[in-house]
Amino acid sequence: MLIRAKLHTASSYLVYLGCAFAFCTVPFGLNLGRDIFYLSSYIAFFIVVLNFRQYTQNKFNLSIALSLLILGLTTILWVAFYKQQDEYIIIYRAYMGTARLQIAAAFILLISLNERLLARKISIATGIIAGVIVCAYAFYQGLWQGMPRISLNFDRATIVAYIITVISIVMLQSIIHIRHRHRIFIYAVAFTITYSALILTGTRAAIIAYPIITFITILATKGLIDPKQKKILLFALPLLLVVSGFVFKKQIELRITDFQRNIVTINNTKLDNSVFSRVWMQIVAIKTGNDALLGQSAEARAAEAKNIISKEPKLRNAERYLTVHLHNEILETYSLRGAWGVILLLTFYASLLTLSLWKKRNAMLLGITLSLIIYGLSDVLFFSTECTVIFLVGIIISILANRNYTEGEA
Repeated sequence: MLIRAKLHTASSYLVYLGCAFAFCTVPFGLNLGRDIFYLSSYIAFFIVVLNFRQYTQNKFNLSIALSLLILGLTTILWVAFYKQQDEYIIIYRAYMGTARLQIAAAFILLISLNERLLARKISIATGIIAGVIVCAYAFYQGLWQGMPRISLNFDRATIVAYIITVISIVMLQSIIHIRHRHRIFIYAVAFTITYSALILTGTRAAIIAYPIITFITILATKGLIDPKQKKILLFALPLLLVVSGFVFKKQIELRITDFQRNIVTINNTKLDNSVFSRVWMQIVAIKTGNDALLGQSAEARAAEAKNIISKEPKLRNAERYLTVHLHNEILETYSLRGAWGVILLLTFYASLLTLSLWKKRNAMLLGITLSLIIYGLSDVLFFSTECTVIFLVGIIISILANRNYTEGEA
């Protein structure tokens, strides 16, 4: 019995260390991090199987893990039913990759929700280490190499902004968890650094949303800082925004200029319009989804979309995105997997929101969940495997970091 308990403990630590490794390496495009995450999920699977009754007793925790598991499984079934080897293959491959990650994460999520080991220190250390190395590399690219929009080792600055947001939320909340008399000052410095790194990505959604999400997480933080410290942070936040904005004034002005150009060229269907293309894509997504409430293939969606665009030429900018995605998580899901796909996605969102606000409030998880939802209004996060890994591991870390242990560490 003692040997089995020790094996269980060692296996759980291996799972969490694997997640920590993935969280620190995937932002740099290292496939090894993703492979280690899969390895961790295999260990988690066997832990659940060997201790099935233990991990299925708490129905609330089980429902949260199941919401992610079912989301992944149904996506794989959709891919298996419709997949074809044609110009739309990238869509099927992308969703197959992220669905596999969702299934893998569901088993790790289940054991983390029921965990009683002292994994809090690992989680907090991971958040701080990941934040430091990612921001350091971001500043290296933006200031030393002079990249107009930093991209770490990816080809899309927007994905980098989403990744940095999750890592930053985990880092900031981890700082609040540490018992240090200067942690409020450290938090303020860390926020300035992380927000500056986001400005360097040039991603407007992140530049606007991140301060709002941070403000909400400060308000939601319970039991870790006293009311006076909370007020200090809330009043300091606008000042820190001004400081970051002043230092990186040039980068912000470039994005404002680009936004103004998009407004001026709104009726020019020959030019790529990064702002209003999203609007046109979402209109197309709604219309194609309405014609296939139970789901359809990427090919069928594209055919219907082209028919719609031929009748409404102002939507032409959306056509170039039909071989990838339509830049809205919910509407993209609606246009391909129908109403049932949207229900499953919203169920997962709702389960995370409920968990973050239930009983002992989890501000870290709330911040990550809000990021997932808000960024999903203008992009599809579960299309990128790297983005998916970071969000899912961030969720797991947030649960472990905020676990209310009844033995050992408080």
